[in-house]
Amino acid sequence: MYSIENFKVTIDGTDIHAMITSMSVYESIHGNIKATLIVNDQLNFFDLFFNGVNNNMLQLEYTYFDVPVNIMFLVDGISNQKITKQGKTYHIDCVSVNTYNQQTGRICSAHSGTSSDVLAQIWSNVHTEKNILAIDSITISTGKYIVPNLTATTAIKNIVNSAYCEKETPMFLYQRLIDSGVTRFTSIDSMINNYFLEDFEIRNAEATREGLETPLTTIGTTSSFTLTHWNTAFISKAAGGMWGKEVRSVSLDETTDVVTPAAEVTAIPITKMGLSKNLYSEKCLLSAETLTQSEILKNGKYRLFNVQLKATNVIAIPGIGCGMAIHVSQGEGQTSGTKTDGRYVMADINHVFVVDDGQMNYTQDIGLVRE
Repeated sequence: MYSIENFKVTIDGTDIHAMITSMSVYESIHGNIKATLIVNDQLNFFDLFFNGVNNNMLQLEYTYFDVPVNIMFLVDGISNQKITKQGKTYHIDCVSVNTYNQQTGRICSAHSGTSSDVLAQIWSNVHTEKNILAIDSITISTGKYIVPNLTATTAIKNIVNSAYCEKETPMFLYQRLIDSGVTRFTSIDSMINNYFLEDFEIRNAEATREGLETPLTTIGTTSSFTLTHWNTAFISKAAGGMWGKEVRSVSLDETTDVVTPAAEVTAIPITKMGLSKNLYSEKCLLSAETLTQSEILKNGKYRLFNVQLKATNVIAIPGIGCGMAIHVSQGEGQTSGTKTDGRYVMADINHVFVVDDGQMNYTQDIGLVRE
């Protein structure tokens, strides 16, 4: 493994990087970034700087193979404190600044347009210009959203859950460590086609001294792959319509009965009762065009996680982030290989930093998913 450089951690302007013994920064396509730092405090920093209900800002900076990272967090509390003869040890738990803004901000307003338009309007109400929202995929879901005094967290979640792109795949809203605080609104279709590097792969290899002397041959290698899920609970998924259903849509006020054939491999019937289209002058943003579309959006996200592979203790790859596609090669044993190699989407990454002999070594635990 390799170490980071120019490492710096400041809390309200005070650098405490020398007190950090290890830390982890977790990112996922399901939401905002968060971090935990383990501190060996021999200077009584805890009693002097953590004051009551004040919001302490924590800034993390480092470079890894000349790729810089600079991101702000809010301290969300102290846990696991233990008093020792030399001082005390404890965990500093941190959340994204976005998390604070969205949980404390409330929305009571009306918005119209595409899902990305409405998201951007609500975003500007609760965040400052420093909290950048990047729209990676064009959304075609449109309508009006009247927000009845909800927290921004709930209002934004409602938008994300009902949004879909030009290819009619669901959307995710998330942060990456490498983006230094930027939030991305991205469809599954965009993720699948957004390769970190077309020819790069996470592959099986033992770490050797010779290999560590040639970084280009060892970055992205690990000897630890675990297939945690492959078609797990298939019967329940099929019954729930993950691969399609024969949908019978009954419009009560129009005396119509439309049967939509199963789009994929199953033909398990389901009946839905639709409300009148005449109740609203403008379609609600949170309502799919059809009841079938609503089922497709919900199941589209579930299907992305049908195969789940975990690569742990990976020699850290500079510049990667969740929501990117990457190839995986798990190697071959004496008797067989595996059909679970190939292209995956990186759904989550736990960035792990541990001090060893004065250096902050860096590895990654990468969660990989595909349909």
